Amino acid sequence: MSYRPYYPQPPAGRSPGFFANLPPVCAGLIKANVGVFLFFWLLRPGTLYALLALSVDGMRHGLFWQPVTYMFLHGGFMHLLFNMFTLYFLGPETERAMGSKHFLAMYLLSGLLGGLGWLWLSPHPHALCVGASGAVYGILAAFATLYPRRQLTLLIFFVFPVTLQAWQLVAGLALIEFVLANNDPTSGIAHTAHLAGAFAGFLYVDQLFESATLRRLWGRLRDYVAQRPHVPRAAPPPPDQAEVDRILDKISAQGIQSLTKAERQILHRASRTF
Repeated sequence: MSYRPYYPQPPAGRSPGFFANLPPVCAGLIKANVGVFLFFWLLRPGTLYALLALSVDGMRHGLFWQPVTYMFLHGGFMHLLFNMFTLYFLGPETERAMGSKHFLAMYLLSGLLGGLGWLWLSPHPHALCVGASGAVYGILAAFATLYPRRQLTLLIFFVFPVTLQAWQLVAGLALIEFVLANNDPTSGIAHTAHLAGAFAGFLYVDQLFESATLRRLWGRLRDYVAQRPHVPRAAPPPPDQAEVDRILDKISAQGIQSLTKAERQILHRASRTF
C-alpha cells in the first residue's frame, strides 16, 4: 500500500494554523471533542451530560444514541488531553493511508463497539461511561496493523522514553488493559471499552480495508461486469408517416406550441428516422 501525504499550504502572508497539516476528519474530530468539552465545562448542564453519557440504565430507558454521543464527552482535562494527543499524532497518518471515509467509519465503529463492550461487562447500571478512548484505541490498533514495524517512542510519566515497534506497543497496552479489567473492574476506567475499541480497529483494517479476499472478490466482480456481452436495446419502430403528416398540419394551423408531449416525441423520432 502506498500513499502520498498532502499538506495544504496556508495563503501567502499567513502563518499556518494548528489544524493546517491535519486531514479533514482528524481536524473535525479534535474540534468536536474540544468544543463539547468547553461547552459542558462552561455551562455545566448536568442533566444533558447524563442523557448523552453511556449507561446501562440509559439504554434500558431507550436512550439509544448514547453509544455514539458518549465518545464526545470527557470526564476532565487530562482525559481529553490524552485522547486528543493520540488522535493528533497517530490519526493523520492513519487517515491519509485509509482515506477519510474509511478512517471516520473505523473511528466511529471502534467507539461504538468499545461502548457496547463496556455495557456488556459494566457492574453498575447507573455508572456512566464517557470519552473517546475506545475510538482512540481503535486508531492505535489500525495504525499498528498498517505499520506494524514503525518505531514509536512512548514517554513513561512524560519523562522516560521507551521506543517500541507499533505492534509491540499496542500488544503491550492491550495486555495491560486486559489485566486491569480482570483485577479491578470497579476502578472507574473503562478497560473493556479500550479492548473492544482496539479489537474493532484491528478488524476493520485487517478484514475490511486490507483484506486480500475482499479485493479479489471486488476484482472478479469488476471483471465480470466489464466482460458481460453488451445487448443493445431494441430501437422503437419508426413513427407512422400519416401521423407525422397530421402533426405537421397541426403546426401549420395552430403553431408548434399546440403540440402535446407525445406529439413532440413522435416528431423528434421522425426527424431521426426519415
